[in-house]
Amino acid sequence: MRFNFKLYLKTIKFAFFKSEGTPAKLSPKRFFINLFIFLFWPAWMLSMRIAYLFDNLFYPDHQDQNIKEPVFIVGNFRSGTTFLHRLLTKDLHSTSFTSWELYLAPSVIGRKFYQWLMKINRAVGNPARWVIGLFNRIVEKETYMHKIGLNEAEEDGQVFFQIWSSFHLLAFFPFPKLIKEYIYYDDQIPEEVKERDMQYYSEIIKKHIYAHDGKRYISKNPSHSPKVKTLHHQFPDAKFINIVRNPLQVIPSSISLFSKHCHTYGNPENEYNLQETVIEHSKHWYLYPHQYLKTLPSNQYVRVLYKDLVADPESTIRDIYGRFNFEISPKFAEILRAEAKKAKSFKSEHSYSLSKMGLSKKRIEREFQFVNRQLES
Repeated sequence: MRFNFKLYLKTIKFAFFKSEGTPAKLSPKRFFINLFIFLFWPAWMLSMRIAYLFDNLFYPDHQDQNIKEPVFIVGNFRSGTTFLHRLLTKDLHSTSFTSWELYLAPSVIGRKFYQWLMKINRAVGNPARWVIGLFNRIVEKETYMHKIGLNEAEEDGQVFFQIWSSFHLLAFFPFPKLIKEYIYYDDQIPEEVKERDMQYYSEIIKKHIYAHDGKRYISKNPSHSPKVKTLHHQFPDAKFINIVRNPLQVIPSSISLFSKHCHTYGNPENEYNLQETVIEHSKHWYLYPHQYLKTLPSNQYVRVLYKDLVADPESTIRDIYGRFNFEISPKFAEILRAEAKKAKSFKSEHSYSLSKMGLSKKRIEREFQFVNRQLES
């Protein structure tokens, strides 16, 4: 397994010895969370490595699985990536990781095992539905943004947790210095780390596609935004969708997201945290993906405005499929029409106070002028 051991040790150092003055300062709660993560994670990884060995033994054909024209949805956090992702995965010709596949069974043999268990479960009256329902209700109660459930399509950034090489570590370990290079992945991550990351990622995608009968793979991952060049080099025929949303909506929502992570896993003194880190990565992730992706052939890249997506999802998806030369099946067309009706009644329930975050509308408008020009063009 291509594991970033250097970053793992660095994380332990920050978590236990350099946390003072951070949202993850060492309190009793934080100490036990650290202990749980650093004890649970090796056991989780060991079980995965054993499962991957069995994959090679019993399902060696998965290694030859072709990854044809994967689709990568990029853009800042809170830009509508989840909405678009879950809409695209309603196409039966496409597939994406669900939560249970990501966390319980990224291996082929793991999926076969759970599918076998579910067959037995259905034969005896489906008692597992109570456990799954309870889990989904607990998660839904605790989640603070998009809907999460075992069978919901989920972003595949968690794949990189498995090799401890991810910007998403910030959610559990809010130390900006720890993940700063990942903000500028293509430019600052060493080549050998990129190569390890992409080899592992390719292996996991192959397993997933193999288990789903060769369907088109759809990835949604905001932290892919700074690595579009690396992804393109790894998957030369990949398609990219870059979603752009107004910074006045993205910035406070992203700060709220990471602040709630801080409160879930620690006892920060402030209500809001990581404001400057959010602003820094948001600037780069607004600029960089388009700068690189606009050089690709027109049938490999499309930029989508969030306001257009929510106003008319059917037309937006049809435009994307037309650009990528994908066919819309009658069943998917029916789903799109239904989603278009739902979109008309959608209203966001989130509202934020910039002043409580130590920010102002004027500052965001000033620092993100370049995005407003993109939105107006």
